[in-house]
Amino acid sequence: MDRPNLTVLTGAHATRILFSGKQAVGVEIERKGERQRIEAEREIVLSGGAINSPQLLQLSGVGSKQALAQHGIAQVADLPGVGQNLQDHLDVTVMVRDRSKQAIGVAPGFLPKALAGLWQYWRKREGFLSSNVAETGGFARLSPQSALPEIQFHFLPTYLRNHGRDLAPGYGATLHMCQLRPKSRGFIALKSADPLTAPAIQPNYLSHADDWDEMLRGLKLARRIFEADAFRDIHGGEVAPGAGVRSDQDLRAYIRRSAESIYHPVGSCKMGHDDMAVVDAQLRVHGLSGLRVADASIMPTVIGGNTNAPCMVIGQKCARAILSSHNLQ
Repeated sequence: MDRPNLTVLTGAHATRILFSGKQAVGVEIERKGERQRIEAEREIVLSGGAINSPQLLQLSGVGSKQALAQHGIAQVADLPGVGQNLQDHLDVTVMVRDRSKQAIGVAPGFLPKALAGLWQYWRKREGFLSSNVAETGGFARLSPQSALPEIQFHFLPTYLRNHGRDLAPGYGATLHMCQLRPKSRGFIALKSADPLTAPAIQPNYLSHADDWDEMLRGLKLARRIFEADAFRDIHGGEVAPGAGVRSDQDLRAYIRRSAESIYHPVGSCKMGHDDMAVVDAQLRVHGLSGLRVADASIMPTVIGGNTNAPCMVIGQKCARAILSSHNLQ
């Protein structure tokens, strides 16, 4: 925050990118109820993520002419791929009761352990409160012939329902199963020309038959893991999907009812040179000057794992590209 070349504005909402012809010259923001204009000396780097980056580009006239015309937005650049190609990792869980009561639980009997945990964490930053809860992870192939893992697991020594928003009393364990390379594609579209209106998000999860196949096989593998001898002492019965849910039809219904985003949206401003590409290899927006996109939206396909570290790399690569293009290295 003490750097002379950094200014952080909180409570600011970017409303559109400003252009002079095909040159990006500034950004308009709304802050404290007022519209403000920020001028760019060299370039603008858009890092709104796979949801907000395509939204802001479309609000600024960058996208499909037909889609922009629906909201009365004049087109600046004809890039029909803006907002398309949306991908995300879909996740479903298997939960079992922990009859040993070693798990992190929501129960009266857990109160002494909770108080001891508070003391441990306050004194030495140790104990269960120092855990990130998702304590174990792994990758798995669904068949010996698979060239790469199709599935990622995260294990939690507690119940977790609806990303933790729903109370789940008792002692249990949760195994998250995530399909890594979905073929389904969705989109981000404007609902309104009002920049403060959230965009339409349509991920089209499981719209490709191959995704259904891998989700079913991955869910069955997760169940087999909990049925292994290593869990014999703690396994007190399956809570979800439930012991009575055995057929593919019933498992499909469970997936439809329970599957969740694992927060890895990518691809909505993809890098490339085909008709649906939005940025080039230097992350410059095609057909425009002074504008780059540096976030997960530029990934042509979702990676086989978490997206956080790759986004850091995208930022580093973008910084190097800017330095190189302005001879600042």
